[in-house]
Parts: sequence; structure tokens; C-alpha cells
Amino acid sequence: MSSVFKKLISRELGEANYHRYFSSIKKNVETKPSDSQSIYNDMYEKLKYRDLKAITKMHNRLNETMVLAFKISKNFFFAFLFYLAACVFIIAKIHLPIFSIGALVLINLCFVYKAYEFIANKFCYIDAQIILVYKAVLDRIILNERKSSQEKNRV
Repeated sequence: MSSVFKKLISRELGEANYHRYFSSIKKNVETKPSDSQSIYNDMYEKLKYRDLKAITKMHNRLNETMVLAFKISKNFFFAFLFYLAACVFIIAKIHLPIFSIGALVLINLCFVYKAYEFIANKFCYIDAQIILVYKAVLDRIILNERKSSQEKNRV
């Protein structure tokens, strides 16, 4: 499982471009503060010829993905509380060992999945850097389109 940011960038710009951006930012993080200008320029060149409607849809998908990442982080605490309560309930109320062991195994598998999802999205620093650059590119293209449409309306 990968982070929701990785999935979005891979869908929008391609898996190969995502890996190239990832390795570039990872190299920069290891050596010096992140220099994202080359990634910005590359993304801008790939997206600048798309129409405003397509860019707006991409921007909306980006916003939805950012909300999803926030919800994953926010809901993990409640999932953890539910996990603890369910384990206590199973241990306290189910007296047949075979059922309690089976139920605990299932609930632990579900919690491991939620924990992995949380960790994959919480600690995706490089993906977050790529998303910030992507958002800046989309914002710039939308702003340029609006400026050019306003200039056309004035003339």
C-alpha cells in the first residue's frame, strides 16, 4: 500500500514521472534543503497545454486527496480506541477460547491494516513535497488562465 499522495501523482502524471520526482527530492533531502524548481518546471511543461477544465478537475482531485489524507490521520485515533474497546470486550465477554482467539486475530489484522495505512500517509515527507510542488503548478496555471481570460474580456 502506498500513500494517497503517491497514488494521485502516479495517476495524474504517470508512474515513471512519480519515481523520477521521488528520487530527485530524496537525493536533495539527503544532501541539502529541497530544491524543487526543476520538478516544478517539469510539471509545468507537462501541464501547461491542458485546458482549464482539465486543470480544474486535477485541482479538485488534489483537494479531495488532501482531505482524505487528513481524514486518515484524524480517524486513526478513533480506530485505535475502537480496537482497544473491542479487545477488552472480547476478552471479558467471550469465554470460549477458540472464539476469542479467532476474534482477536481478526481484529488485530484489521488494526494492523489501519496502522499501516496511517503510517504510510503520515510519514510520506517526500510525497508531501511532490504534492506541494504539484499544487503550486496547478495554482499557477489556473491563475494564468484567469488572467488571460480577463485580458481577453477587456479587449
